[in-house]
Amino acid sequence: MTPEADSAEAFLDAAPAAAGNSGAPALRLGAYEGPLDLLLELARAQRVDLAQISVATLAEQFEAVVTAAIERRAVPLPRLADWLITAAWLTLLRSRLLLPAAPESTEAEREAQGLRRRLADREWASRLADWLERRPQLGRQVFARGEAEPDPAIIGAPPLADTAELLRACLRLLVLPHRDQVYRPRPPALWRVPDALERMRKLLPTVGEGADLVRFLPPPSDKRAKSQLQRRAALAATLMAGLELGREGIVALNQDEAYGIIHILPRSDPDRAEVPEYIPGSCCS
Repeated sequence: MTPEADSAEAFLDAAPAAAGNSGAPALRLGAYEGPLDLLLELARAQRVDLAQISVATLAEQFEAVVTAAIERRAVPLPRLADWLITAAWLTLLRSRLLLPAAPESTEAEREAQGLRRRLADREWASRLADWLERRPQLGRQVFARGEAEPDPAIIGAPPLADTAELLRACLRLLVLPHRDQVYRPRPPALWRVPDALERMRKLLPTVGEGADLVRFLPPPSDKRAKSQLQRRAALAATLMAGLELGREGIVALNQDEAYGIIHILPRSDPDRAEVPEYIPGSCCS
């Protein structure tokens, strides 16, 4: 063990039980000898002259104490984090004495902001370390599920298949002509918009005023209106056909209320232009 570790252990063992001491190590800094946390309380109360304390000595002794505590594994991780925060505060207070007194120094203000940010990061690190310390650890609070031991009869056994024959079979498959074996499902027979347009134009002269849109659906005997999917597709196609005829000025669609019945009203306008030929997809553009 190094001399620094021996001195650190001596600091830990000889730490006085002073007021406010929460297990922090005792340091000898020339102008002050005692617990680290008590030094911070005295410095905040301006009852000790931090200018008489060397930052380098503080850092060396604190490093020796922390190294010895980690080697001995006698101090939990949250307490080590508290020590680090305490030492950081002392370093911050001591470093403020080195900064210029004039507040207009931009560089000094930037360094102070950096110190505050690093101290905040250390506080979050302390909280994270405390959270990690409270989590159940594998092998202590929780245990992994056991794995079955391998069968000794299988270990070292030769392969059951001939590797050379397997490679020859792969080569024979590679030299076969390319065949399109992509699975292409057969699309169901559906009632489409052109079919609905043809039926609506055929039935418009025979229906009365305000005929229901359902009147123009395909008959039940049609094979394209058997399943529920086909009937829903037929209803959608009929509605699209009605909208297309409404755009062309052949019919007018009327719906008295939301989700109500849609009525088809034929128009008899002699001045209307000739009905253009249906182009698939034009009603959806």
